[in-house]
Amino acid sequence: MGEPIGKRVMDTIIDVTVELKARIRPSFEPYEGVYRLNDFAEYVSEGDWDEVWSRYPGWWPKAWMLADNGQFTSEQISRLTVEQIEQLFDSPAFEPEYAYYTDAGEDGMR
Repeated sequence: MGEPIGKRVMDTIIDVTVELKARIRPSFEPYEGVYRLNDFAEYVSEGDWDEVWSRYPGWWPKAWMLADNGQFTSEQISRLTVEQIEQLFDSPAFEPEYAYYTDAGEDGMR
């Protein structure tokens, strides 16, 4: 089944937040796909999200989204294997609270 990803890898995944935050924007095109990053309602475009995460393993944004997002701590996620992270992320029981995908609505969040 594999080894848990560990604290060091989880910390590195969380550090990608710095790159995401550098791309925060206040407004978007109407109905543009966006990712909310936190409980401060900071958003990045779907394109920026994809570009940042394209430089990392495909499961990293799943671990990032699971960690400290209402149901699981980053410490709990660090004890999981990649397979377990992917299963948990894909589970209908996962309900992100602070960070999630949405759209900018008809006003583009202006």
